[in-house]
Amino acid sequence: MPNTQPPIDASQPTIQGFDMPSAAGDAAVDQVMIAMLDMVPDRRWMGAFVEQSAAFRDAHAVVDMRVNQQNLVVMAPLAALRGVARELRAFVHRVGRRSMESRITGAPFEGDARPAGETDPAILADLQRVADLPGVPALLEAVTRQTGMRFAAVARVTDNRWIACAVYDALEFGLLPGQDLVLETTICNEIRQHRQTIAFDRASGHPIFATHPTPAMYGFESYISVPIYRPDGEFFGTLCAIDPEPARLDAATVQAIEMFARAIGAELEQGPIAA
Repeated sequence: MPNTQPPIDASQPTIQGFDMPSAAGDAAVDQVMIAMLDMVPDRRWMGAFVEQSAAFRDAHAVVDMRVNQQNLVVMAPLAALRGVARELRAFVHRVGRRSMESRITGAPFEGDARPAGETDPAILADLQRVADLPGVPALLEAVTRQTGMRFAAVARVTDNRWIACAVYDALEFGLLPGQDLVLETTICNEIRQHRQTIAFDRASGHPIFATHPTPAMYGFESYISVPIYRPDGEFFGTLCAIDPEPARLDAATVQAIEMFARAIGAELEQGPIAA
Protein backbone atom coordinates (compact mmCIF):
# COMPACT_ATOMS: atom_id res chain seq x y z
CA MET A 1 0.00 0.00 0.00
CA PRO A 2 1.45 3.40 -0.92
CA ASN A 3 2.41 5.83 1.84
CA THR A 4 -0.24 8.54 1.89
CA GLN A 5 1.38 10.65 4.63
CA PRO A 6 2.65 14.03 3.41
CA PRO A 7 6.46 14.19 3.31
CA ILE A 8 8.43 16.61 5.44
CA ASP A 9 9.58 19.49 3.27
CA ALA A 10 12.22 22.18 3.73
CA SER A 11 9.74 24.43 5.55
CA GLN A 12 9.66 22.10 8.58
CA PRO A 13 12.25 22.47 11.38
CA THR A 14 14.71 19.68 12.05
CA ILE A 15 17.13 19.17 14.93
CA GLN A 16 20.71 20.18 14.11
CA GLY A 17 22.31 19.32 17.45
CA PHE A 18 21.99 19.23 21.22
CA ASP A 19 23.42 21.16 24.17
CA MET A 20 23.18 20.64 27.92
CA PRO A 21 24.23 23.95 29.54
CA SER A 22 23.32 22.93 33.08
CA ALA A 23 24.41 19.30 33.12
CA ALA A 24 25.32 17.91 36.54
CA GLY A 25 26.23 14.54 37.94
CA ASP A 26 23.10 13.71 39.94
CA ALA A 27 20.88 11.57 37.70
CA ALA A 28 17.79 12.35 39.80
CA VAL A 29 18.09 16.16 39.48
CA ASP A 30 16.14 17.97 36.77
CA GLN A 31 18.45 19.22 34.02
CA VAL A 32 17.99 21.14 30.77
CA MET A 33 18.70 19.83 27.29
CA ILE A 34 18.42 22.15 24.28
CA ALA A 35 17.67 20.74 20.85
CA MET A 36 18.84 23.34 18.33
CA LEU A 37 16.48 23.68 15.37
CA ASP A 38 17.55 24.83 11.91
CA MET A 39 14.80 27.48 11.72
CA VAL A 40 12.26 29.31 13.85
CA PRO A 41 9.00 27.27 13.73
CA ASP A 42 5.92 28.94 12.25
CA ARG A 43 2.54 29.20 13.97
CA ARG A 44 1.19 26.03 12.35
CA TRP A 45 4.20 24.00 13.54
CA MET A 46 3.78 25.45 17.03
CA GLY A 47 0.14 24.40 17.01
CA ALA A 48 1.18 20.83 16.23
CA PHE A 49 3.88 21.02 18.91
CA VAL A 50 1.42 22.08 21.62
CA GLU A 51 -1.00 19.35 20.54
CA GLN A 52 1.65 16.60 20.63
CA SER A 53 3.89 17.63 23.53
CA ALA A 54 1.76 16.44 26.48
CA ALA A 55 1.92 12.83 25.32
CA PHE A 56 5.68 13.07 24.82
CA ARG A 57 6.19 14.50 28.31
CA ASP A 58 4.14 11.73 29.88
CA ALA A 59 5.92 8.99 27.92
CA HIS A 60 9.46 10.15 28.72
CA ALA A 61 9.28 11.58 32.27
CA VAL A 62 9.81 15.09 30.93
CA VAL A 63 9.00 17.86 33.42
CA ASP A 64 8.73 20.66 30.85
CA MET A 65 9.33 21.27 27.16
CA ARG A 66 8.93 24.49 25.23
CA VAL A 67 10.18 26.29 22.12
CA ASN A 68 12.11 29.57 22.34
CA GLN A 69 13.02 30.84 18.88
CA GLN A 70 15.24 28.05 17.39
CA ASN A 71 15.68 26.20 20.68
CA LEU A 72 13.50 23.29 21.76
CA VAL A 73 14.08 23.18 25.51
CA VAL A 74 13.47 19.98 27.46
CA MET A 75 13.71 19.68 31.25
CA ALA A 76 13.84 16.26 32.90
CA PRO A 77 15.93 14.26 35.37
CA LEU A 78 19.37 13.59 33.91
CA ALA A 79 18.65 9.86 33.85
CA ALA A 80 15.65 10.49 31.57
CA LEU A 81 17.50 12.94 29.31
CA ARG A 82 20.20 10.41 28.54
CA GLY A 83 17.74 8.38 26.50
CA VAL A 84 15.51 11.08 25.12
CA ALA A 85 17.62 12.55 22.27
CA ARG A 86 16.68 9.92 19.67
CA GLU A 87 13.02 10.07 20.72
CA LEU A 88 13.09 13.86 20.46
CA ARG A 89 14.23 13.68 16.82
CA ALA A 90 11.30 11.36 16.08
CA PHE A 91 8.96 13.72 17.95
CA VAL A 92 10.06 16.72 15.88
CA HIS A 93 9.50 14.64 12.74
CA ARG A 94 5.97 13.77 13.89
CA VAL A 95 5.22 17.39 14.68
CA GLY A 96 6.37 18.34 11.18
CA ARG A 97 4.08 15.74 9.62
CA ARG A 98 1.16 16.94 11.72
CA SER A 99 1.90 20.52 10.67
CA MET A 100 1.92 19.49 7.00
CA GLU A 101 -1.35 17.56 7.39
CA SER A 102 -2.98 20.62 8.92
CA ARG A 103 -1.64 22.81 6.13
CA ILE A 104 -3.13 20.48 3.50
CA THR A 105 -6.48 19.83 5.15
CA GLY A 106 -6.96 23.14 6.96
CA ALA A 107 -7.93 21.24 10.13
CA PRO A 108 -7.47 23.15 13.41
CA PHE A 109 -5.32 21.93 16.28
CA GLU A 110 -6.61 20.93 19.69
CA GLY A 111 -4.20 23.21 21.58
CA ASP A 112 -3.25 26.86 21.58
CA ALA A 113 -0.14 27.56 19.52
CA ARG A 114 1.19 30.17 21.91
CA PRO A 115 4.06 29.24 24.25
CA ALA A 116 3.18 28.17 27.77
CA GLY A 117 2.98 31.10 30.14
CA GLU A 118 2.50 33.75 27.45
CA THR A 119 -1.05 34.50 28.59
CA ASP A 120 -0.23 34.46 32.32
CA PRO A 121 -1.99 37.66 33.51
CA ALA A 122 0.76 38.48 36.00
CA ILE A 123 3.47 38.26 33.33
CA LEU A 124 1.43 40.33 30.88
CA ALA A 125 0.79 42.93 33.58
CA ASP A 126 4.51 43.18 34.35
CA LEU A 127 5.36 43.61 30.67
CA GLN A 128 2.75 46.35 30.40
CA ARG A 129 4.02 48.10 33.54
CA VAL A 130 7.49 48.43 32.07
CA ALA A 131 6.10 49.44 28.66
CA ASP A 132 4.10 52.20 30.36
CA LEU A 133 7.15 53.75 32.03
CA PRO A 134 7.97 56.71 29.76
CA GLY A 135 11.61 57.01 30.80
CA VAL A 136 12.69 53.43 30.08
CA PRO A 137 13.77 53.86 26.42
CA ALA A 138 15.98 56.83 27.31
CA LEU A 139 17.31 55.00 30.36
CA LEU A 140 18.32 51.97 28.29
CA GLU A 141 20.06 54.23 25.80
CA ALA A 142 21.86 55.85 28.74
CA VAL A 143 22.98 52.38 29.90
CA THR A 144 24.60 51.76 26.52
CA ARG A 145 26.34 55.15 26.58
CA GLN A 146 27.55 54.63 30.15
CA THR A 147 28.90 51.14 29.52
CA GLY A 148 29.93 51.37 25.87
CA MET A 149 27.83 48.26 25.18
CA ARG A 150 25.33 48.18 22.33
CA PHE A 151 22.52 46.05 23.75
CA ALA A 152 20.57 46.76 26.93
CA ALA A 153 17.32 45.32 28.29
CA VAL A 154 14.95 45.19 31.20
CA ALA A 155 14.06 41.56 31.83
CA ARG A 156 11.35 39.97 33.95
CA VAL A 157 12.96 36.94 35.57
CA THR A 158 10.85 34.31 37.33
CA ASP A 159 11.68 30.81 38.54
CA ASN A 160 10.95 29.44 35.05
CA ARG A 161 11.11 32.31 32.54
CA TRP A 162 13.33 35.12 31.26
CA ILE A 163 11.21 37.64 29.30
CA ALA A 164 12.37 40.87 27.67
CA CYS A 165 10.22 43.79 28.86
CA ALA A 166 12.08 46.60 27.07
CA VAL A 167 15.07 46.54 24.72
CA TYR A 168 17.60 48.96 23.26
CA ASP A 169 19.39 47.12 20.45
CA ALA A 170 22.09 48.90 18.47
CA LEU A 171 23.80 45.52 18.14
CA GLU A 172 21.05 43.87 16.06
CA PHE A 173 20.94 41.05 18.60
CA GLY A 174 17.35 40.50 17.46
CA LEU A 175 15.54 40.12 20.78
CA LEU A 176 12.19 41.97 20.99
CA PRO A 177 10.00 42.93 23.96
CA GLY A 178 7.84 39.98 24.98
CA GLN A 179 10.30 37.36 23.73
CA ASP A 180 12.02 34.79 25.93
CA LEU A 181 15.51 33.49 26.35
CA VAL A 182 15.95 30.03 27.82
CA LEU A 183 16.14 30.87 31.53
CA GLU A 184 18.70 28.20 32.35
CA THR A 185 21.13 29.61 29.74
CA THR A 186 21.13 33.11 31.26
CA ILE A 187 23.37 34.60 33.92
CA CYS A 188 20.25 36.45 35.11
CA ASN A 189 19.01 33.11 36.42
CA GLU A 190 22.00 33.07 38.77
CA ILE A 191 21.25 36.65 39.81
CA ARG A 192 17.66 35.63 40.57
CA GLN A 193 19.09 33.17 43.09
CA HIS A 194 21.87 35.20 44.77
CA ARG A 195 20.54 38.76 44.10
CA GLN A 196 23.98 40.24 43.37
CA THR A 197 25.21 42.39 40.47
CA ILE A 198 27.44 40.57 37.96
CA ALA A 199 29.72 42.59 35.69
CA PHE A 200 32.82 41.77 33.68
CA ASP A 201 34.82 43.58 31.00
CA ARG A 202 36.17 40.61 29.07
CA ALA A 203 34.69 37.14 29.50
CA SER A 204 37.59 35.38 27.76
CA GLY A 205 40.04 36.65 30.38
CA HIS A 206 37.80 36.23 33.43
CA PRO A 207 38.66 33.53 36.01
CA ILE A 208 35.04 32.31 36.13
CA PHE A 209 33.32 33.42 32.94
CA ALA A 210 36.06 32.31 30.56
CA THR A 211 34.67 28.78 30.98
CA HIS A 212 31.04 29.72 31.67
CA PRO A 213 28.70 28.46 28.90
CA THR A 214 26.57 31.62 28.60
CA PRO A 215 29.09 34.09 27.07
CA ALA A 216 30.08 31.48 24.50
CA MET A 217 26.46 30.61 23.71
CA TYR A 218 25.38 34.23 23.13
CA GLY A 219 28.70 35.51 21.82
CA PHE A 220 29.48 38.36 24.22
CA GLU A 221 32.68 39.52 25.89
CA SER A 222 31.39 42.30 28.15
CA TYR A 223 28.38 42.00 30.43
CA ILE A 224 26.57 43.66 33.30
CA SER A 225 23.34 42.63 34.99
CA VAL A 226 21.80 44.29 38.03
CA PRO A 227 18.80 43.04 40.03
CA ILE A 228 15.60 45.10 39.95
CA TYR A 229 13.28 45.06 42.96
CA ARG A 230 9.68 46.15 43.29
CA PRO A 231 8.93 48.91 45.85
CA ASP A 232 8.11 46.27 48.48
CA GLY A 233 11.51 44.58 48.00
CA GLU A 234 10.32 41.62 45.91
CA PHE A 235 12.70 40.58 43.13
CA PHE A 236 11.37 41.59 39.69
CA GLY A 237 14.15 40.91 37.21
CA THR A 238 17.29 42.53 35.88
CA LEU A 239 18.68 45.50 34.01
CA CYS A 240 21.38 44.07 31.77
CA ALA A 241 23.71 44.98 28.93
CA ILE A 242 26.00 42.96 26.65
CA ASP A 243 28.44 43.44 23.79
CA PRO A 244 30.65 41.08 21.76
CA GLU A 245 33.54 43.50 22.31
CA PRO A 246 35.28 44.18 25.63
CA ALA A 247 34.17 47.20 27.68
CA ARG A 248 35.55 49.14 30.63
CA LEU A 249 33.30 48.64 33.64
CA ASP A 250 34.83 50.56 36.51
CA ALA A 251 33.17 50.95 39.93
CA ALA A 252 31.53 54.25 38.98
CA THR A 253 29.92 52.71 35.90
CA VAL A 254 28.58 49.74 37.86
CA GLN A 255 27.16 52.09 40.50
CA ALA A 256 25.45 54.15 37.79
CA ILE A 257 23.74 51.07 36.32
CA GLU A 258 22.65 50.00 39.81
CA MET A 259 21.15 53.46 40.27
CA PHE A 260 19.24 53.06 36.98
CA ALA A 261 17.91 49.67 38.18
CA ARG A 262 16.70 51.25 41.44
CA ALA A 263 14.95 53.97 39.44
CA ILE A 264 13.06 51.37 37.39
CA GLY A 265 12.12 49.36 40.46
CA ALA A 266 10.81 52.41 42.28
CA GLU A 267 8.23 52.89 39.53
CA LEU A 268 6.89 49.33 39.58
CA GLU A 269 3.64 48.58 41.37
CA GLN A 270 2.32 45.32 42.70
CA GLY A 271 -1.38 46.03 42.14
CA PRO A 272 -3.37 45.75 38.92
CA ILE A 273 -2.80 48.36 36.24
CA ALA A 274 -5.47 51.04 36.12
CA ALA A 275 -7.62 50.98 33.02
